[in-house]
Amino acid sequence: MINNITFFSLVKREVARFSKVAIQTIFAPLISTGLYLIIFSYSFQNREVAGYGIPYIDFIVPGLIMMSLIQNSFANTSSSLIGAKYNGIIIDFLLAPFSYIELTLGFMIGGMVRGLVVGSVTYLVATFFYGGAVAHPFLALFFAILVSSIFSLFGIVAGLWAEKFDHVSIFSNFFITPLTFLSGVFYSVKGLPGIWSEVSLFNPVFYMVDAVRFAFIGQSDMAPSFSALIIGSLAVILLLVVTHLFKIGYKIKS
Repeated sequence: MINNITFFSLVKREVARFSKVAIQTIFAPLISTGLYLIIFSYSFQNREVAGYGIPYIDFIVPGLIMMSLIQNSFANTSSSLIGAKYNGIIIDFLLAPFSYIELTLGFMIGGMVRGLVVGSVTYLVATFFYGGAVAHPFLALFFAILVSSIFSLFGIVAGLWAEKFDHVSIFSNFFITPLTFLSGVFYSVKGLPGIWSEVSLFNPVFYMVDAVRFAFIGQSDMAPSFSALIIGSLAVILLLVVTHLFKIGYKIKS
């Protein structure tokens, strides 16, 4: 049973955290994305993607949106929890009248909102470089919500595990960034030589980028239904794991 007052107070707190520093949390990520768009739109303006028959800039826009969404969903929840640890208030979340599922969903939704806001602003910026067409807008929103929930939950895991801010960067630098860049954001996995195209199938971020690309351009390397199954399963697993971690007070009670 969810207590609406306490639950929405947590969501409001998480949204307010990044809203107060919007220049840093929402607009700053647009600089790197804007640079990608400027460089690739200029360098590959006459190039089409083999097997897709579309301009290269149209091909990479969905992946760039996913990059922004993933990084910011993760950053919001991980920084919130490690910040609470640093300030010595992490235990207050367990003492407050929150159920474990309320804690999980409250932090998760806060991260999702930031990820979706940054992803939406990234899309608006990208429309200056390509037509802005989205083949399946509702499907794009569905996949964006799923992906933002996954990395918000992953950020909670990182925040609970980390004992200092440097530990959070381990997840970002050694897991999220490599998996994102090797997920087919800038290339089609079908075009990889030999075994590398098969190795890419073990990267969960590949299915996220590929699914969103299908929603944008109507083409993908994998069947979108299979990608949806992978993404949905991962979201459910992480939801259960994070709820359990709050229940046992992982690195909170000790």
